[in-house]
Amino acid sequence: MTIELESQAAAAAEETKLMAASAAHLKTSAALRVLALAASLAAAVVVATNRQDRWGITVTFRMFAVWEAFVGINLAFAAYSALTAIFVRRLVSKHWLHHADQLAVNLQAASTAGAGAVGSVAMWGNQPSGWFAVCRLYSLYCDRGAVSLALAFVSFAALGVATTLSRFPRAPPPTPASSR
Repeated sequence: MTIELESQAAAAAEETKLMAASAAHLKTSAALRVLALAASLAAAVVVATNRQDRWGITVTFRMFAVWEAFVGINLAFAAYSALTAIFVRRLVSKHWLHHADQLAVNLQAASTAGAGAVGSVAMWGNQPSGWFAVCRLYSLYCDRGAVSLALAFVSFAALGVATTLSRFPRAPPPTPASSR
C-alpha cells in the first residue's frame, strides 16, 4: 500500500515538475535586468551630480532627504539588477528570486514616488500650505530631476517585467494524450 502511494506521489510530482527555462527566456530576463541597471544607475548619477547656483544659493540633492534616499535606493537597485543579470541562469529556477524582485521593484517604486511628490511641490507649489514653486527659480535643477525620475521609472518598468518572468520561469510539460 505504501509503495503504491509513494509511486502515485512520485508520478504527481513528475507531472507538476517544470521544464528548464528556454534560452530566449534567459536572454530576455538578462536584457531587462541590464536595462534596469543602466537606467537606475543613470538616474542616481543625474541626481547626485545635479546642482544649480543662483543668487549665492546652491541647490543640491543633499538638501532633501528624499533625494538622498532616491540616490541610495537607485544605487542598490542597480547593484541588485547587475547581480541578478550576471547570475540569471542559476537564479531563474529559485523560487525566492520572484520575492526578491518584488522587494526591489517596490523599493524603487517608493523612492520614485517620494522624489516625484517632492518634485511636484517644487514644480507647482502648494498654495494652501504656503509652499511656493521653486522650479521657476531653479529650472535647470528641476529639469534634471525630472529626467532622473523618468529614468527611474524606466528601471522600475524593466525590472517589473523581469519580475513577471521570474514568477513564471518555466513552462509546464504538455499533458500526455492518454491522461486527458
